[in-house]
Formats: sequence, structure tokens, C-alpha cells
Amino acid sequence: MRNECNIIRDILPLYAEKMVSPDTADFVEEHMARCAECRDEYSKMKEPEQYVEDNAAAPLAELSRRLRIKRIQTVVMTAAFVIAILVSVFAVLDAPEYLPYSDKTVTAEAVGDEAMLLTFDKSATDYDYDIYKDPNGGEFYYCEVEAWTSTWDRIFSKADEPKTLTVRAKDSLPIVALYVPNDGTQSVCIARFDPNAEVKIGEYEQSACMTVLPRLVLGYYLAAAAAALTIAAVVWLLTRKKDSVRVWAERIGLYPAAYIISHFAVTGFKNSTYAVTRDLCLIVCISILLYCGFLLLHSLIRRKRETRLNK
Repeated sequence: MRNECNIIRDILPLYAEKMVSPDTADFVEEHMARCAECRDEYSKMKEPEQYVEDNAAAPLAELSRRLRIKRIQTVVMTAAFVIAILVSVFAVLDAPEYLPYSDKTVTAEAVGDEAMLLTFDKSATDYDYDIYKDPNGGEFYYCEVEAWTSTWDRIFSKADEPKTLTVRAKDSLPIVALYVPNDGTQSVCIARFDPNAEVKIGEYEQSACMTVLPRLVLGYYLAAAAAALTIAAVVWLLTRKKDSVRVWAERIGLYPAAYIISHFAVTGFKNSTYAVTRDLCLIVCISILLYCGFLLLHSLIRRKRETRLNK
């Protein structure tokens, strides 16, 4: 009987898959009718296979996940640093070189009865202007204009025709056009446009012109960033043995460090600027990119340190 059971159990896998002849199937069924052990073996064979978790594969899966995260962080970090460098290069190449005033820098002429046309020299690749009423209560408006070029514009924005600006009269009041050289010298009166006079374009007293000085606000932001970095460094020194506080001090201190680097990348070692909005936007943009890259680098260094300590 035992020999017969051994034979049946060898045949059972084929029998379960219906891969035996009819005579062999009859033989197996006849045996299982009188053998409870073989019937149980056959029943177990027909049950769906239970998945057994391979505990040995878990560490490999975790290692694979960490390597994948590390690769993603490395790619993102590299991209952040590369973009920050490219924006810094653009900031340097696009730095405005303000044109000093001359008779050819900008000219004025009347266009109809309500507008004045300002035509800039071909060397001016861009300009800006601001119109405001006389702060001393005079019944006229000022129109301050400035023109500049840059290395970026000379390479990529060459224009065949000179740039022009149409200034329309407000409230039918005269407009005094001033050219701002942005070099520490006094503004120059280009012309006085009066829509109510027979001769629309005339001269204006140069004594009424003013001197526009560079803004110092970027220096204040730089000082604030330096102070924040100093505070973070002090907190780091005082909490070196408290890992959680130390890590947050490092993370927070990375942004003022990124801002300081960005400031020097955009303005060099100057704290004053005539283009506050442009320079500040570039500094903030570059500092955010650098900060993201620094955070990822910080995370990678911490992971590497933890791996070394766990060995």
C-alpha cells in the first residue's frame, strides 16, 4: 500500500493537470477512494498557491528605492545649479549701459496738436519713461526718459530703425521732456511740448532739472541677508548636539547664503543701482534656484553621512 501511495503521489501532478491516460486516471481515482492521505494531498494540490513574502528581497527593494530617489535629486540639483548659472550669465550680459546725453541721444518733434515724438539714437537698444505732474505745483507734466544698451542687446537685438516714443499731452497741459543719464549728473531738458501754443516744441530752463541718484535698497537687503546668515550660524553652533535643530538651522541658513551669492552674481560688488526692479527680480530668481540646489545637496550629504555611520 505504501509503495502504491508513493506511485500515486508521483502521478498526482500530472493527474491534476489532466495529462494522464484514462486508464491511469481510473487507477488514481480508485486509489484515492480508499486512501485518505492521497485525497488530502490532492486537495492541497488543487488549492491556490499562497504567496509567501520573500523577506530577503525587502532590503533590495528599499535600496533600489533610495538609489532612484538619489538619482532624481541629483538630476534636479544639477538642473537648478545650471539654470542659476545661465540666469547669472544673462544678468551680466543684459546689465544696462546707460547712454550719456548728447544732441543725438534723443530728439523731440511735435506730432499733431496733442503728442510729442521722441526719437532715440540707434545705439539705444531699449528705453524707459515716467510721466508725472510737477511736484512743485506747476501746471505741466514731466516726462523723464532714459535709454541704454547692453551686451545682450548688441548681440541679439540689433535694430535697423531707431526706437521711438510717443508722449501724449495730459489734461491739455504742457509736457517737459527730461533725459536722465543715470551717471550722477543732472538731467537734461530735451524740449517743452505745449499743445496750446502755436509753436508746439520749445525750450525749458535747464535750472529746473534735477539729478537722479542710484538707489541703495539692494544694500539694505544684502545686509539683512548677512544678518540672517549670522543668526543661523550662531544657532547652529549652539545646537550642534541637537540634530533636529541643527538641521533646520542649516536649511534656513542656506537661503541668505544663496541670496548673498545671487547679489554678487547680478550686481558685482556694488550696492547701488539705477534698475532696482530688474536687479531685485534677477537676484530673487537666482537665489531661489540656488536655494533649491543647496537643499538637495544638503539632503544628499546627510544621507551619505547617515549611511557611513550605519556601517
